[in-house]
Amino acid sequence: MRSIRAAWLAMFLITGAAWAGGVTLPEGNGKKIIEGACASCHGLDVLAHKQWNRERWQTVVTAMVARGAPLKNGEAAEVVGYLEKNFGEERGKKLVQDICSLCHEWQRVEGHELTKEQWGGVIKGMIFEGAPVTDEEFNLIVEYLARHYGPMPDSKKD
Repeated sequence: MRSIRAAWLAMFLITGAAWAGGVTLPEGNGKKIIEGACASCHGLDVLAHKQWNRERWQTVVTAMVARGAPLKNGEAAEVVGYLEKNFGEERGKKLVQDICSLCHEWQRVEGHELTKEQWGGVIKGMIFEGAPVTDEEFNLIVEYLARHYGPMPDSKKD
């Protein structure tokens, strides 16, 4: 009997890992709900490259609940919050696209590997030239550029 239980458990764990698509979700409120409720119907790999705003995530979660997603009262809001935080639209990217593209082609940032301080200097120069950027937007833009267009570790350059 014990070996049958062990076999079923092993099969469940293997199937669950395969169903999740090998995706590891970031820690946070809502993670366990998503791993249970969402992964009961589809793999978590569907989240891999999503960057949707809160409204879009709310629409998707509402549609999933209408299709039978097993969420209890209040869990949908927690799931939407988690998805927005971890798979939400990057405001810094949108700012770069919207503000910087007023004068420059988007591709102009590609190929640069500047530090956070260097990007800060570049953006301060653009503000001096008239770029309409608030202090909050400045920080979001610099953080985004440093994270996505900063120096790459030697291990990632190969």
